[in-house]
This record gives sequence, structure tokens and C-alpha cells, in this order.
Amino acid sequence: MSTQAAVSEPTTKPSDDRATTFQAVQGAPEHYSGEVLLVTAYALLWLIVFVFVVLAWRRQNRINARLDALEREIDKADAKGRK
Repeated sequence: MSTQAAVSEPTTKPSDDRATTFQAVQGAPEHYSGEVLLVTAYALLWLIVFVFVVLAWRRQNRINARLDALEREIDKADAKGRK
């Protein structure tokens, strides 16, 4: 005796039951327009890029100042060694 499990057909809704247009939710607690969100996202992105560039520029200036100080120390040591 072999038993077969009953295969159930997946239940699908007819396409007529689905919404085909966008309808805004009434009484939603917050509403942001797409344009405001887009401008805010771009502004935030540019602010992050600007801060990154400024921090990199300041770090590079500190590195350059340190290299200049090291070169002066090397020149002093070299001048003392030649005397």
C-alpha cells in the first residue's frame, strides 16, 4: 500500500483584486515629498564629501609640516657631521 500526499494547488488571487494605481494613505503620521528627500540626500552627500576633503587637506598639511621639520633636523645633523 502506498500513500500519496494530497498536493494542494497554490491559492492565487485574480489580478482584478490587486491595486493597479498608487493611492496615498490617509492620516499617515508623516509625509515627505520625493523632491525634498532627493535634495536632502544630495545635500547630505555633498556635506559628507566636503568634510572628508577638508579633513584630508588638514591631515596633509600636518604631514607636510612634519616632513619639513624632519628635513630641517636632517640638514642640521648633516651640517654638524661635516664639520
